[in-house]
Amino acid sequence: ALHVADTRAEHGRALVAAGGDPVIRRAVDVVVAGLGLLVTGPFVLLAMLIIRLESPGHPIYRQRRVGKDGAEFDMLKLRTMVSGAEKMGAGLAVDEGDTRITRTGKFLRRTSLDEIPNLINVLIGDMAVIGPRPTIPVQVAQYTERQRGRLAVKPGLTGWAQVNGRAALP
Repeated sequence: ALHVADTRAEHGRALVAAGGDPVIRRAVDVVVAGLGLLVTGPFVLLAMLIIRLESPGHPIYRQRRVGKDGAEFDMLKLRTMVSGAEKMGAGLAVDEGDTRITRTGKFLRRTSLDEIPNLINVLIGDMAVIGPRPTIPVQVAQYTERQRGRLAVKPGLTGWAQVNGRAALP
């Protein structure tokens, strides 16, 4: 009986070290994402209409990202640039004052509201509410072994980097 108790205690410590019970984490992710989509749904529909009126193309942008264990998925965002922007100018790089960013897109980016469709990725299970932001495959291919450690967890909507400096971090 002592051995079983020791094993359970070890398992409990491992769960806490890994960020808690995965079933509870997933339940929290689903509840937060579901409520978030219910609350922001009317805004997202309005934003989609404005995006579509401002420039042709689908208002939802899909970008290939790398998630847990290196699995790729399509991350959803509200489109903030002209349609096909990744094939123009600086490609995937976006500089200050980039002319490919629409007027509506400037507002959505400044307020991070373009990320609301990420909640769908959370519901699907590609992302979590909290975790490192997902990266594009080209950047992951350049990761060091230490940087690859971030692929051990689900990417998230928000995490340490977003709270402590966002794009201003090196």
